[in-house]
Amino acid sequence: MHLKLSKADIARILIFNTVMETKSMTQTAHALNISHSSVYMAIKKLRVLYNDELFVHDKKGFLPTEFAKRLHTEMLGLHNSQPKVQASADSSHRTHFIFSCAPHLAATVIPLTYQVMQETLSFSLEHKPLPDTPEAKIELLLNNKADVIFDYAPVQHDDIYFKRLFTEDYAIVCRKEHPRFSDSISLKEFYQEKQAAVGCLSRFDNLIQESNTDNVFFSSHYYLVLLSMVEVSDIICVIPVNIYLKLHASFNIKSLSYRFKVNTKKTYLYINYLKDPTRIKDKDVLLKKIEKMH
Repeated sequence: MHLKLSKADIARILIFNTVMETKSMTQTAHALNISHSSVYMAIKKLRVLYNDELFVHDKKGFLPTEFAKRLHTEMLGLHNSQPKVQASADSSHRTHFIFSCAPHLAATVIPLTYQVMQETLSFSLEHKPLPDTPEAKIELLLNNKADVIFDYAPVQHDDIYFKRLFTEDYAIVCRKEHPRFSDSISLKEFYQEKQAAVGCLSRFDNLIQESNTDNVFFSSHYYLVLLSMVEVSDIICVIPVNIYLKLHASFNIKSLSYRFKVNTKKTYLYINYLKDPTRIKDKDVLLKKIEKMH
């Protein structure tokens, strides 16, 4: 190890030594008054640097490897010989509240979130695209690159909290002059029609059941694009009722009544965010409010 270390190096040493003492990333974040993601990133950097897992989970808890124990002894001596550098709180995104979700979900959840936060709005709002893989979603939250993820499935990780919020009701829409429909549609007719679908057929988060994609002629994550196609063709489309109510006046479309279950996946919406005891209070309050929205 180099005798001259940067402030970042010294901060990582302090974080590593504290994790060794507390046997917990969460308690380390609390003890040093930094974010959980700062602890996670410091340990991740050291894991890559030394090519060792450093800490493992087993029945006894969060335990250091033999290499970590030896490294801890070295680092204690090295840290004591360096100028003291206080680990500072991660200030990134303190003035922004960042959502990550698919575009078709953003049109629903961001306006709802704004409604619950507008009385005490203290952040700029930002929307980021949702990553394609579960691993990338986990990294997004652990690295503090998003405050919250909205998705149709929970993000599974020990350090990430999730809660099911609500399900969506759907409308079946077509253009007003559709030659085969007046105000209703039967199940048989539904399966005979070409459809536009929310999501992309090559994407895992497509809403249409895989067994019912034969009639899907067009797909997009954007409701404006879907409805633009519907109003100039004989394609029908399934969209959330609240989106239809917002947009139907802007398009030459109508809603069809139906008495069957549409061919969508179970669309429970989940909120996912990092378990971070050092999260600034305003953001924590906002997240608790979002959990109650419907």
